[in-house]
Amino acid sequence: MLDDGPALAVVGIGAFDERIYREVLACPGITVRELVMRSGESSGRIQTSLTRLRAKGLVSRLWGRSPRWTATNPGTAIRSLVRGMQSNLDRLTDTADQLEETFRTAGQDLEEGGPFEVLAGPEEQARSYVRLQQEAKEEVLTFDRPPYVLDYHNPVQTGLLRKGVRYRTIYVPEAFDHAGALDEVGSLVKAGEEARVLPELPFKMALVDRRQAVMPLHMDLPLTRGVLIKGSTMVVALVELFERLWQEALPIYPQPASRDGAPEPAGGPCRDEENRGEEREWAELDPEDRRLLTLLSTGLKDDAIARQLGTSPRSLRRRLRHLLDELNAETRFQAGAQASRRGLV
Repeated sequence: MLDDGPALAVVGIGAFDERIYREVLACPGITVRELVMRSGESSGRIQTSLTRLRAKGLVSRLWGRSPRWTATNPGTAIRSLVRGMQSNLDRLTDTADQLEETFRTAGQDLEEGGPFEVLAGPEEQARSYVRLQQEAKEEVLTFDRPPYVLDYHNPVQTGLLRKGVRYRTIYVPEAFDHAGALDEVGSLVKAGEEARVLPELPFKMALVDRRQAVMPLHMDLPLTRGVLIKGSTMVVALVELFERLWQEALPIYPQPASRDGAPEPAGGPCRDEENRGEEREWAELDPEDRRLLTLLSTGLKDDAIARQLGTSPRSLRRRLRHLLDELNAETRFQAGAQASRRGLV
C-alpha cells in the first residue's frame, strides 16, 4: 500500500486513516475484508478508521448483503474540513488577542511575591529564561520569534535534552533570517528538539513543566519589560494555546531523514517497479537541493534563503528554477507538495 505521509494531518486525518482513505479512493466499493487483505491490519482497526473517515465526510457506506465503502468527492469533502479549520483558527486568533490584552493589563500593576514577577530589561529576561530551563524536569515549550533579548545561543538546551527534558519549539520564518540559523536548529533537532513552523505567532514565550512561563510584556524593541508567571490559570491558558498552535504547525526537518542523507523511501505492496525506480532516483537528490527544499518549506524569502546557503539571490533564483524543473513544478507550493509526497523534506 502506498504511504506518502500524513498529508491530511493538517485537517485532522492521521497517517493510518489517510492510508485507508487512499485505498477506498482508489477502489470504489471496496469491502472491509478486501481492506484487511490489502493492509494486513485487523478488521476492527480498519472499521474504526472507516468510522472516523465517515464522520469527517470523506467516505460513505454502500448498503447491501456485503457492505461496501466508497469515497465522497475529495475536493468537496476536504474543502469543507478546511472551512471548519479556518473557523477554529479565527476563534483561536480571538483568544490570542484576549490573552495579549490580559498580559498588557497584568503588566501595569503586578505585585511582588504573587503569581507574576516583572522582569526589567533584556538581561534580566534572558537570565530568567536560562534559570527557568535549569529548573525543568519534564518539558520546555517555546514560541520562537524575533525580537530577541540577547544575541548568544541558548546555553543550556543541549545539555537538558541529553538529560531527557523534552523540548518542543514553534518557530516563525523570520527566526531563520540570520545566516546559519537553520544549521543551529538542525543541531538541536539532532539532539532531540521537536521543531515546527507557523507563518505567525502572537508573541514569544517559554513554558516550563506547565507550571511557569516567561515572556516579554510587549514585542517592540527594546524589550524593556518581561514577566515571569508561576502556577496560575494564565499558565494553563498559555499551555492550551501552545498545544492548539502545535497541532496547526508544520514539522521542520533541517536534516535528512536517514543517516546517509537520503529520505526514508515510501513503501507498500501496491507500489510497482516504476515507482521504485522513481524513488531511487529521488533518493540521489543533491544534498544542497534537499537543503533548499527544507528552507523553502519554512516560508523564508529568497534573500534569507540565500544567506543560509551562502550564495547570492541571483544564483539562488537560477538554482530554484532548475529545482522546480526537476520536480516538474510551476510554483514553490507545488515544489513543496512534490517534495513532501516523495519524502524529500
